[in-house]
Amino acid sequence: MSIIKTIRLSEDLARAILHRARLENVDESTAIRQLLAIGVKDYAVKLYREGKTSLTEAANLADITVREMIDLLLDHGVKGNIRTDQQKKAIDFIIKTAT
Repeated sequence: MSIIKTIRLSEDLARAILHRARLENVDESTAIRQLLAIGVKDYAVKLYREGKTSLTEAANLADITVREMIDLLLDHGVKGNIRTDQQKKAIDFIIKTAT
């Protein structure tokens, strides 16, 4: 399903869209969607890096799988936002349920 939105662009953004459209040989609407997708992925990485969202939520926001999100995070140098105390708690739980 598509939703139509009307937005006002700065000249810089309009130039970037035209550049992308020419470079990728696509129409301006496609270039806008491509650039928005890149921005949304970067935003999801930022939120995850700052601990403001979970891995699953970040993947959903970026419209990619969790596995793809992990790869994207690694590409951006983000290793995870799980603290040592959370890891210890998970290990203790596994040990407790295994016995």
